[in-house]
Amino acid sequence: MRIAYIIIAHKLPEQLVRLVRKLNSDTAIFLIHIDKKTNAEIYQKMVSPLENYKNVYFIKRHVCNWGHFSIVHASLKGIQEILRLGMACDYVVLLSGQDYPIKSNSYIQEFLLASDGRSYLEYFSLPTDRWDDGEGGFDRLNYWHFNFYGQEFTFLRKNGYLDHVPDQLWSTLAKIVAVSRSFPGSMDFFGGSAFWCLSRDCVEYIDSFVRQNIKFVKFFKYVKIPDEIFFQTILLNSPFQDLLVDDDLRYISWPSHPSRHPEILNKHDFERFINTENLFARKFDITVDTDVLDMIDKATL
Repeated sequence: MRIAYIIIAHKLPEQLVRLVRKLNSDTAIFLIHIDKKTNAEIYQKMVSPLENYKNVYFIKRHVCNWGHFSIVHASLKGIQEILRLGMACDYVVLLSGQDYPIKSNSYIQEFLLASDGRSYLEYFSLPTDRWDDGEGGFDRLNYWHFNFYGQEFTFLRKNGYLDHVPDQLWSTLAKIVAVSRSFPGSMDFFGGSAFWCLSRDCVEYIDSFVRQNIKFVKFFKYVKIPDEIFFQTILLNSPFQDLLVDDDLRYISWPSHPSRHPEILNKHDFERFINTENLFARKFDITVDTDVLDMIDKATL
């Protein structure tokens, strides 16, 4: 069972190196994308300890911004490199640099071997009440979303700054400038977690679909947080839909108050996640707590 790990990272070089070393085996391959905004010193601390690993590849860098298509682009570049180089793998797993396995390599391999070609990603149809944006997720799709120097901007969407504009006038203006977007095609939309574990057949299908559906890709370049919709929409409208398991195989702890980002896990969370059926957990930060990773390593020998 050969596994290719696509890892998207931008900070915490020691933690990235530790992640690769933890997952490393004779049957593992790593494709790492490091955000182009990451400064040269940190970049070298990521690359230097791994440059002698023959199964570690660094993807050509580009700027990645949260909530922007650049995150999807990094994932797609990883898939393209796997296929371009003819890398032998049965599964492809997408990770961030702040993920960490909570099962041993042998357990992960046995789990995927028993999966019999099934793929894993969280999914749900849109609209959904899981995303509290007032439009069930279609807010992300119906407006033009841009990112300027890391700052989000939604083109001409009425917000708090424009509440004084009468609704009728706003509606007329919206029609004139075509704020609403037309989706190319008749696919149903699905959302879910940005992280996944997909069979090789699935990633080959994604690569072929992307190359053949340029308008679909262009549409998603202006979608808000597209990495939580892009892959789900492709695969849930594909011949592989019956082989998808609604599970991203990750333990994640979300704060009680609305937040874009999950909580940082620490040693006090250990008992809550270590005995779950998940293969991975996130989010970890060794500048906050490194003991928790030591505890995981000891438990997953």
